[in-house]
Amino acid sequence: MNGPGPIAPGRYSHDLLLHDCDDDLVAATRAFVELGLASGGQVLVHSSQERVAMLREALGSHPRLDYGLDRDLYLAPTTTLFAYERKLATDPSEMWVTGTVPLGEDPAGHAAWIRYESMVTEVLGHLAFHALCTYDTRALPASTIAAAKAAHPGLSSGGDRTSSSADYLEPADFLAHPLAGVPQPPQTQPSVVETAYSLHDVRRIRHLMASTAESASAVSRDAVEGFIIAAHEVMTNALRHGGAPVEVEVWVETSKLACTVTDAGPGIPDTVSGYRRPVGTGSTGLWVARQLCEEVLISNQPGGGCRVFLTSA
Repeated sequence: MNGPGPIAPGRYSHDLLLHDCDDDLVAATRAFVELGLASGGQVLVHSSQERVAMLREALGSHPRLDYGLDRDLYLAPTTTLFAYERKLATDPSEMWVTGTVPLGEDPAGHAAWIRYESMVTEVLGHLAFHALCTYDTRALPASTIAAAKAAHPGLSSGGDRTSSSADYLEPADFLAHPLAGVPQPPQTQPSVVETAYSLHDVRRIRHLMASTAESASAVSRDAVEGFIIAAHEVMTNALRHGGAPVEVEVWVETSKLACTVTDAGPGIPDTVSGYRRPVGTGSTGLWVARQLCEEVLISNQPGGGCRVFLTSA
């Protein structure tokens, strides 16, 4: 496949760098940073403490070049994603970001961050944002590398893309693929099972969720409040845009809250709806829910209806 050419300032790019030695990482990072600085944009290099120290020594300083640590910048996938979106919504400067995502040592936890990588295109793809995500093939399993290829539109050597990613999947398609590792609702008995036929029922279920969480969970008050607001928005959406009856199941655990909201409508054509900031008079319910939860996953059910699965932040 022919490469798509150099990264174009003023547009969007989200590329994957696979490297197996520090020299290749430094060379590709330097090329990307130089391109970002030449564009007049703001550049951020982030990673672990050891890797940032190595890159800072190699790249030096510049008024528009910042360095950061993953442990400070990448607290959770959803939090990180919308932090970038808010910054770009308020700051017109072109943004260039290169580094790692904190996948962690347990491969079982990689999926949430790879889903973040895919959703970067959905949330920021219309903005002047450039990312070069660096993956060390010496340390990561083949399954994580395969998922990363599916989540990034381009493969890169830094300033020049070597190719479009033949394995790339659009965000909605990625979420439907096993590589995304999309979590499923708990298999245990729900703490709350209710049916909503009207907005009056939504208010009643919301109060029941709050009292159950308060009595049976150690989740922080802010996280509980955010989760319940999100569930309220999703239930309201289900009644207005899907159709009654709306079935609600809630799991209240010590460290996590989860909920499914399933309507009786025809389904939703866009299963990544609500990631982009609403404009004009557009619906804000799903966008609000995504700001407040760790996961908001939408799927159309085989027998009809739309199911939204939420987990607390």
